[in-house]
Amino acid sequence: MTLTRPNRVFSRLLARWQVLAVLLPVLWAALAAWQYHEYQHASQAARHALRRQGQTVMKALVGGIRFHRRFGPGFPSQLQAQLEALAEADDVLAVAVAGQQDGVVFRAGRNPSLADIADTLAWQPAAESEEAWTAEALVLRTAFRLDQLADGGLGSGPGRGLGRLRRPGGEPSPFVRDQTLVALLALDRTGCDAACRREARLRLVATVSAGGVLALLAVAWWASLRLADATTHAAMLEAEARHLRDLGQAAAGLAHETRNPLALIRGWAQRLSESSPSPDEKEQLHALIEECDRVTSRINQFLSFVRPAEPVRRPVALGPLVQGLARLLEPDLEAHEVRLNLVGLDGVWVHGDAEMLRQALFNLAANAIHFAPPRSEVEIAAVPLGASRCRIEIRDRGPGVPTEHVQRLFSPYFTTRPDGTGLGLAMVRRVASAHGWTAGYRPREGGGAIFFLDCTS
Repeated sequence: MTLTRPNRVFSRLLARWQVLAVLLPVLWAALAAWQYHEYQHASQAARHALRRQGQTVMKALVGGIRFHRRFGPGFPSQLQAQLEALAEADDVLAVAVAGQQDGVVFRAGRNPSLADIADTLAWQPAAESEEAWTAEALVLRTAFRLDQLADGGLGSGPGRGLGRLRRPGGEPSPFVRDQTLVALLALDRTGCDAACRREARLRLVATVSAGGVLALLAVAWWASLRLADATTHAAMLEAEARHLRDLGQAAAGLAHETRNPLALIRGWAQRLSESSPSPDEKEQLHALIEECDRVTSRINQFLSFVRPAEPVRRPVALGPLVQGLARLLEPDLEAHEVRLNLVGLDGVWVHGDAEMLRQALFNLAANAIHFAPPRSEVEIAAVPLGASRCRIEIRDRGPGVPTEHVQRLFSPYFTTRPDGTGLGLAMVRRVASAHGWTAGYRPREGGGAIFFLDCTS
């Protein structure tokens, strides 16, 4: 229960992280869409403000023309002066009024290209009012009629008011009754564009800042998740260590209670075998002695596994260590008709506990010899991994490990050998963990297995 509860806690935290990993991008996308909507709204407001300003100026201009009291010879010069005065305003780039007769156009402005708009737009068929946005300006166009004179009559003289519509010398004025005129006004959109750019920068900064906050939130959550993982792992290790300590104490008591009777039984069996004249009795007594030795060996192996591992680190020459190991393995090699080949071990040093490393390599080599086919070869090789690490590989040409068993290879009490205890590879992993090394397995190309230890050199 102690070992599984941290796993459940971590699984719940991992599930929450997955939900957060999906939720945070959605939140950021929604915030970005909202900021874009706000930017569009602010841009439309700025454009609407410029449009209202232009409409106000346009109404004043058109109203001044339509309700002028006199359209006499002096009115064109007055209109031109009015347009020039209007064009001096900060936001007005150009203003123009076009009459129908002879295409006469009155215009003024700081930008000639905008002032010439009247030449192209004045008499194009259009609605009474319209607007156009160019790269530099907002252009408003308004068509209006001179329905009647502003004083409400046609004049009291013989010309019935027509004299006011003539230029000096009898030349007709460009303004006549029932005439359609077009007023054009170009307003500078620089201020409007600057406001839109400011709004865009503001919204962009808000979006990026929100993304940064969400990213920091994700990092903080991930850090808390990693902390929970580390805490869970520490709790599991502590529980495992406590379990092993308890198991070691129980095993020590069991060994004390078991080895003494086994030694007594073995001693009497040895004495009886020396004094017994019957060959059958001697054979049975030798079998009893071998079984006592086997049980004692298993007890010692179990005690080695549960005993706390505290490596004494020092430089270890790998070549001499493995050569001594090869001499211990000679009986197994001869029994299985297997050769042992040492590859690249000379000059290789490992920083670790020599006895623990010898035990780990002995277990791996004994396994390889057991599964290797007759007249094959088992290799113990050193492969450099960098300046301070090396890999020790034990290679054989046996059947390999089934895929479904790979995950459980180094688990205690798991074995595929009928006479195995399941503690050999578990001891290898324990030695590796005590040193901060890595123990692993991979299939060998061409058939067989490769067990390895990644060590510090």
